[in-house]
Amino acid sequence: MNGLEWGTVPAWLSAVLTGGSLLMGFHILLRDRKKDERNEALKIVTWAERDANDEGSFIRIHVRNTADRPILYVDALYEGAGGIERLPSNVPMVLKDEEITLEVPRYMNGRRTLARGIAFQDANGFSWVRDIASHDVYRQSRLRRGDPTLRMLFLSFGSFRLYRSTKKRMRRA
Repeated sequence: MNGLEWGTVPAWLSAVLTGGSLLMGFHILLRDRKKDERNEALKIVTWAERDANDEGSFIRIHVRNTADRPILYVDALYEGAGGIERLPSNVPMVLKDEEITLEVPRYMNGRRTLARGIAFQDANGFSWVRDIASHDVYRQSRLRRGDPTLRMLFLSFGSFRLYRSTKKRMRRA
């Protein structure tokens, strides 16, 4: 043997195609896993109920867990004087087919509040934000330590175009 044998073109082509199919298989597995996690978070149903009496009343946010596993640390998110703020619930865990009600005061510090959604943690340890108005669900990634409630600030500023353009990037989380 005089030199190094590099093989034939079909051998190289099959090696490249095998590597590509393995990468595509791993990508599909990760995509399906994220889709299953998101579908579980979509099973959390929320709606807001307002009293007819506007003075000194509460906005009630109802949270119903229709997922198979419990959710933890449910917080009401509302827009107050300092942006999006959290109001923690006194219930540590919401079991399957259980419903809780969170009461957000309609006025805080002389300013009117607006109920935006809920924040919760699923059984896998991921933090999620459920928007009441659009029914969208956002996940906080374990790699990025950003607060998922910052995503809801796009709604509070009324910049719909900026919100829609960044929505696709945020769903990749």
